[in-house]
Amino acid sequence: MRRLQSILGYGWATLTLAIVLATFLGNSYFSQRLVAATGVSVSPWFSGGEIANVIEHGAYRTYVYRPVFDGLFGERSEGFIQIDWKPAATLPGVITESIALAGGEPLSIRLDTQTGIANLASQGAGVLGLERTYRLKDGWAARVRLHRLQSQGAQ
Repeated sequence: MRRLQSILGYGWATLTLAIVLATFLGNSYFSQRLVAATGVSVSPWFSGGEIANVIEHGAYRTYVYRPVFDGLFGERSEGFIQIDWKPAATLPGVITESIALAGGEPLSIRLDTQTGIANLASQGAGVLGLERTYRLKDGWAARVRLHRLQSQGAQ
């Protein structure tokens, strides 16, 4: 009886160790499979949303993301739009970008790539102001706070 208990105990310990090792070694595989199966995605409040437009400037590109008003149960009245400039190595010292938002709202932003200071040169009625600028791994990003206008509707 003691021999059977000993064999079962060691067998259980070996099986547990194998499961733990498989879990750690296959962590990235299992996490990707779980995300694919459930359809979970990163919130646009963290990622900036999907890229809506890319503006080529020769040496660098401007990535304009879709306006984000997503909320947990519906659309929020306030949101933002993210604008990225990449790659950092070819960015000019000062960038001035004019963008037409949904509904024809004008937005003009000026970014000093040496200091990271940005300001809005001109803005429409739905633009609340500059939220923040971010230094990215390979460029700069700015988020502009927006107020959802009735003409924008659900995006």
